[in-house]
Amino acid sequence: MRPTPPRLTKVLRAGWYVILFGLIAGGPWGNAGGKFKDLPNAEKVDELAAILPEIGRGGKIRELTWTPSSLTFHRGDNWYTVELASGVITSSSKPEGDAPVTDKSKWPKDPSPGRSKQRTQATSPDGNSKAIHRDGGVYLENIETKTQKPVMEMKAGENIQYGTADWVYGEELDQSDAMWWSNDGKFLAFYAFDDSQVPKYELLKGWDALRTTNAPMWYPKPGDANPIAGLMVFEVATGRMITVDVGDERDQYIYGIRWSDHNELLYFRTNRRQNSLDLVAANPTTGASRVIVNETQDTWQDNHPLLKFLADGDRFVWSSEKNGFNNLELRKLSDAQFVQPLTRHTCPVVDIVQIDEATSQLWYRANSAATPMLAQIHRVNLDGTSEQQLTDGASHWSGLQRSPDGKFFIATAETPTTPPRTVLFALDEHNAAQQIATLAAAPADGFVKNNLRQPELFTFTAADGVTALWGELFFPPDFDATKKYPLLIDVYGGPSSQAITGRFDAGSPDRALGLLIAKIDNRGTQGRGKAFESATYLKLCGADIDDQAAGVKTLSLRPYVDASHVAMKGHSYGGTMSAMAVLRYPDIFCAGVAGAPVTDWRNYDTIYTERYMRTPKENPDGYDAGSAVKLAPTLKSHLLLIHGLVDDNVHPSNTLQMAKAMQDAEVPFEMMIFPDSDHGIHSPAYKAKAWWFLAEHLGLLLEVAENKIKPPASVPNESASVPPSTPVTPAIAPTSGSSVTPTQPAGATP
Repeated sequence: MRPTPPRLTKVLRAGWYVILFGLIAGGPWGNAGGKFKDLPNAEKVDELAAILPEIGRGGKIRELTWTPSSLTFHRGDNWYTVELASGVITSSSKPEGDAPVTDKSKWPKDPSPGRSKQRTQATSPDGNSKAIHRDGGVYLENIETKTQKPVMEMKAGENIQYGTADWVYGEELDQSDAMWWSNDGKFLAFYAFDDSQVPKYELLKGWDALRTTNAPMWYPKPGDANPIAGLMVFEVATGRMITVDVGDERDQYIYGIRWSDHNELLYFRTNRRQNSLDLVAANPTTGASRVIVNETQDTWQDNHPLLKFLADGDRFVWSSEKNGFNNLELRKLSDAQFVQPLTRHTCPVVDIVQIDEATSQLWYRANSAATPMLAQIHRVNLDGTSEQQLTDGASHWSGLQRSPDGKFFIATAETPTTPPRTVLFALDEHNAAQQIATLAAAPADGFVKNNLRQPELFTFTAADGVTALWGELFFPPDFDATKKYPLLIDVYGGPSSQAITGRFDAGSPDRALGLLIAKIDNRGTQGRGKAFESATYLKLCGADIDDQAAGVKTLSLRPYVDASHVAMKGHSYGGTMSAMAVLRYPDIFCAGVAGAPVTDWRNYDTIYTERYMRTPKENPDGYDAGSAVKLAPTLKSHLLLIHGLVDDNVHPSNTLQMAKAMQDAEVPFEMMIFPDSDHGIHSPAYKAKAWWFLAEHLGLLLEVAENKIKPPASVPNESASVPPSTPVTPAIAPTSGSSVTPTQPAGATP
């Protein structure tokens, strides 16, 4: 048996320990701790939390009423009217008549299923019937009589379930439904879903109870067998059952199901590698399918292209990344060969705002400003001519609303660092947009009035030495540029994410603890085109981590940034980034808080992971390079792992695998486990633990010694007792059979 380290012996003899998943977190070398409110400057956080929501408030309007000559609107507690010809604004009163009614006809009629699940019922369009999934089958219920009849029952000895999917389809393909009525109620489509070859993950629950319970779930991990999805259609009047021909390839994904206005069943189909996507239309009476659109990429294909139908139910606007950027096309269900390009940008189209068939125009937004996160309002004819950018490139524009005659519109302008204002535009004789009036504007002096420095949007060069990147820096109250401040990187950083969206962001009140907080959009995030997004293809936790480090290096050149006290904090993919940052760049990051991290991409699900990494067999080097578990023995900085034991998304084995790797290497680290938490940990103890850890290692504790166990002058004998007044932070003893080196003292060099 390995001998117990002398300092640990002192603590054990005193009886100051708690057993929990094997790491040291206490004693003279451990982390200071307590409730968040006990942190130095915690009261300033509360003060700032009350101030920040008020900064930026007042720049938007609501409840619009248009007339041919004016617009009446609600701003704050008052009503105003603006004359469209002159832009003159006067006080007004609420317009007479009924307020505009929100169209709820397309809202879901059935309860939300919750994250990563599918609804278990689907109400027919006429409201008379309800399709129900239970016991692996689909049943039809008469809502008035409550009587049920089977549509398709799960057969004994078979593994196919009907009217449902599984976790991975819900989480990664946003498939929240598994039964779909045609618009006229004549047909009911539903999944035929076979999970029988998918390995189960045996998740345990009830960790805080007398005995745990098993909660197994089908969860395919990279390279595993996937679920097999099929589609069936029930014809209500005749009782006929039709099997849809979804193709010969079983290892594929079928999702995004909807009905067209002409009673064709539409769905997306992608191959397992997810570099090719089909929009498919199926005949509900024969089950025959035909491909309407195919999109293919060298890396990975966006699995939810923009899709919006025109009134005829045949023509639709579709987004394609053929030229490397998201652009729009007009297509037809009736003619798969018909393609009318609408936009030809070298920047991504963000969304479709409105299709105006009366004027044959499409209104949309695109990231066409010099600062790429600032979306601009555009307009183009439905034949692809007369494309116009209608807004200036200095702000991010959203909230477009047009007058009934189409001659005027309002939109809201803001940037990440300047609060919103709502502007009225008129279209002149050349169809150019002219600003008529500012209808609302948040006070521009909100930061100055509260003795706060305005957040700063900054740029730097990525780790590739070429690509321009953006970040946002938030300053603590009473900022003094002659002093030095620690820096925290608040991170997510994964694919399809964007930290800086263009919208105003007053920042987190946590900076009132006395530190700088920054957000950085690394390569691999969205909003800048396919090449930018694909920079991390086959190598997650490569270029994204490198770019975060490059951003810190740039900020560290500023005299007020304390480059010796820089940390990263994130959850989920952000937790992965935090763990990898301290492992790969210990000279830059002295500490990291990794909440629910994927510590090895072999642990995550097939659809997400293989989209960006392919399988471990195809890309073993990429999986190894992105594995925090494999790098764990090299840890030199301070690391805090946080995880929920009932996390069905990023399984707790991720954190426990990494913990074991560090224990085996006798590497010190800290960990907090939440017995009853899933992927979202809502306990206030999460915030308290994370910030006490960061406060210690970023040098924020004013009197660290008051929060530490002071080592005794000499080793007590076996019978010595510990004075009851001695302040104690419980140590956490290692799991049986593991070896753990005590965590370094506060302030020790990583």
